[in-house]
Amino acid sequence: MTSTSNSPIVAGDLYSDDENHPISRVGVIDVETKLASGGAYYSLVIASPIGGDERSQQRLLKKLENYVSDFYSPAALESRGYPTPERDRIRVVVHGDSDPVIFELLDRCKTWVQNNNIKFVVDSDLGKPPSMAAETH
Repeated sequence: MTSTSNSPIVAGDLYSDDENHPISRVGVIDVETKLASGGAYYSLVIASPIGGDERSQQRLLKKLENYVSDFYSPAALESRGYPTPERDRIRVVVHGDSDPVIFELLDRCKTWVQNNNIKFVVDSDLGKPPSMAAETH
């Protein structure tokens, strides 16, 4: 069997570490801040422009899925309890020159994340820490 450029992307290739991609490590939480109040803030940082291609969208969705799942992991539930939007947050900081498709995708993810009792914030301010960045979503 010969391979063509139209071959489907294999999941292992899709989610494997790729230092040349703006989301280089899908299986890693980029920044975790544990709060004294028992909550946690997770930040997903896309520091270089990301395209709107299918692979980039799938990597972003998988990474967000991993973040949400981690809030419900046995270790997190034991140490923090079930998430609440008052003390648990996912913040996505995405490079402002990224494809508009990515911003649209993130906007569509808002309800899904919030339905998991996690506050969802998206911004393009790479220079400010989470507590100072404007909450645009």
